[in-house]
Amino acid sequence: MAFGENLELLLPSYLVDSEKSRLKDALSQFVNKEIEEINYTDFYREFNHSYFLQSDLVREIRFAEWEDTSATFTKAYTQAIIISNTCDISFENKRSINGKQCLLAPLINFQDYLNDLKSNGYTEDQISGFSKNVRDQLSTNIFYLPKNHFDNIDYLVLLDNIFWFPTEELNSYLDEIQKTRIASLSHFGFYLFILKLSYHLCRLPEQCDRMIT
Repeated sequence: MAFGENLELLLPSYLVDSEKSRLKDALSQFVNKEIEEINYTDFYREFNHSYFLQSDLVREIRFAEWEDTSATFTKAYTQAIIISNTCDISFENKRSINGKQCLLAPLINFQDYLNDLKSNGYTEDQISGFSKNVRDQLSTNIFYLPKNHFDNIDYLVLLDNIFWFPTEELNSYLDEIQKTRIASLSHFGFYLFILKLSYHLCRLPEQCDRMIT
C-alpha cells in the first residue's frame, strides 16, 4: 500500500502538515513493518453535527446474520461503521429515481474476537501476532478502530462483511442521533479509513492479465 512521497497530492489542502505526516507514517506500515506503532491519539472528534458522516460509528443497525451451522440468515442487530459517502446518504439529497442506499460494515469488539480465537484453540503466539497485525493495519480486509472515549471499546471492521441498509430508515434515527452515534472519526481517522478501504477494494495493478488470448 505504498502511495510514495506524493501522498499529500491525494489529500485535501485543509489538512495540516502534521495530519498529513501521520497518514504517511501510518501507511508506511504496509511497506516497512519495522516502523514504530501507529499513533492513534486524537483518532476521534467531538461531534455536534446533526447528520451522519461517512465513517461514523452507529448503534443497533438491523442486518442479516449468516449462521454457518444451518446455512441460513437470521435477523440480528449490530454496531456498524458507515461505508457510504456522506452526500449519498444525506437526508437533503432526495432522489425520485434510483435512490441510494447506505452501505455499512459490522463493528466487532476486538477483545471479544481475541477471546473467541483463544476458545477455538489458537495459540498465544498466533493470537499475539494477529493482534499486532490488526493494530498496525497490516490485514488488508480489517480496519482497526482504537478505543474511543464514548464506550471505551476498540473495534475491528471486517471490510468483506459489508451490507446495505435503507438510507430512509437510517435517517429516521436523526431525531436521536446523539444516542445512535457511538463516535465520529477525526480527519486522521477518516482518511486512514478511506485509504484502507480503497486499498482493500481497488488494488492496482491487480496482477491478473485481462487480455483475451
